[in-house]
Amino acid sequence: MIGFGLASSHAPGMFCPPELWPKVYAAIPDYMKASQPHTAQLETMDVIRGYVSRIDAAFEVLRGKLEAYRPDAVIFVGDDQEDMFDARCNPAMCLFTGEEVWGSSAPFYVDQPSSDSRIRMKVHSDLSKFLLERLLDAGFDMANTSVMNPMGPHPERGTSHMIVYPARRLLPKLDVPIIPLFLNCYFPPLPSAKRCWQLGQALAQILADRPERIAIYASGGLSHDPVGPRAGWIDEPLDRWVLDTIASNRGERLQHLFTMDSASMRGGTGETRAWIVAAGACAWNAEIVEYIPAHHTKTGLGFAYWPERKGAL
Repeated sequence: MIGFGLASSHAPGMFCPPELWPKVYAAIPDYMKASQPHTAQLETMDVIRGYVSRIDAAFEVLRGKLEAYRPDAVIFVGDDQEDMFDARCNPAMCLFTGEEVWGSSAPFYVDQPSSDSRIRMKVHSDLSKFLLERLLDAGFDMANTSVMNPMGPHPERGTSHMIVYPARRLLPKLDVPIIPLFLNCYFPPLPSAKRCWQLGQALAQILADRPERIAIYASGGLSHDPVGPRAGWIDEPLDRWVLDTIASNRGERLQHLFTMDSASMRGGTGETRAWIVAAGACAWNAEIVEYIPAHHTKTGLGFAYWPERKGAL
């Protein structure tokens, strides 16, 4: 049964020391730098250090809540940005059913060989295979991969950063098996918000009678467009609306996102789809831990969890 949920952003800067944040912010095409928001200039090193302290504290809350839940498995749902997949094959939804995933937990802004930060995580392959079969029965055209064969431009970095960046913050001992659920949030075919909500509901229903204590973690978001024309800009009203919606258990309203073309909804904001899946799986009020509109990370940084609920569907 899914009895606990959590969600957080996974912007690379969050996992870098404060001194690297200017480097993270500068990593955009030159032609866009003249349009950057003036608010970023107000983020002095003291402000950035304050952000890092708040990020660390928020992750500590999530880690503690997850540890207290004592999960038998954690579903990691989030995007893949040309790590596992590339233009040869970009499935809308894909379960990993192999025995293990590996990857580099340090962002590429950190000057070190990718092998130095490589971590390995056991996959609960029995549960993942069970989910694959039942989701297909439920009408979801779920893709499947069981082999670690990263097809992106940097295969040495391994699996998607939606897993390896936050993994040690949430599971420092890496001793809980995971179920990687890749959700296409950047490259067509993009699942609709409604389909993401339905996926979350299906996960809860399929796992309702399982004896395992299962948690679901949404990795990514909130508003950002790190290499697009809105790089550095954050849609704070949108982010706060998403957070308020899950806090008040009105997640069904999230189904209306991505039904129109909008500059704010493009780019990394599409990762909000992962939050929609988690909200669909956890049909009760979420607790908002932190929100930081951090321009240097070019992301509205959100942290939330759905408290343990016995007998929840």
